[in-house]
Amino acid sequence: MSFSLQDPEGGDAPGHASWAPKAVSDINVTPFVDVMLVLLIVFMVTAPMLAAGVKVDLPKASGVAAMSPTKEPLVVSIKANGSLYIGQDARSGEAFDADIRARLAADPKVMAHIRADASVPYEKVLDLMADLSRNGVSQLAFIGKADKAAAQP
Repeated sequence: MSFSLQDPEGGDAPGHASWAPKAVSDINVTPFVDVMLVLLIVFMVTAPMLAAGVKVDLPKASGVAAMSPTKEPLVVSIKANGSLYIGQDARSGEAFDADIRARLAADPKVMAHIRADASVPYEKVLDLMADLSRNGVSQLAFIGKADKAAAQP
């Protein structure tokens, strides 16, 4: 808080009866704006990292409409080297099966979205589908990249 020493009569005589310090109550919003801009930049940088999870080279598909699931799907990714991921967590063997069964126990009608690298052999994708089916997943969907050239009318 700062004070302004002003005499309303124009003089600066401290002995005058009407002379008194007057409070200046301006709010400085510059620090607030600076903090908000920094937070905006932090969220803009981190948001894309949280969206996809595991980086795989998805195959292109033409003429396919995008789906919008009503609830959170079970995202299973398979990379070119054959490693499996549930969300962003690498899983294999019994740990994979246990995680799938735990997710189905929480929501028996969960839909599994398969994200397979374009170079993964078809046999590996079929094995993954069989594993999911064996563990109780009844709804499957494949995630791919839309071919922009084919999507244009």
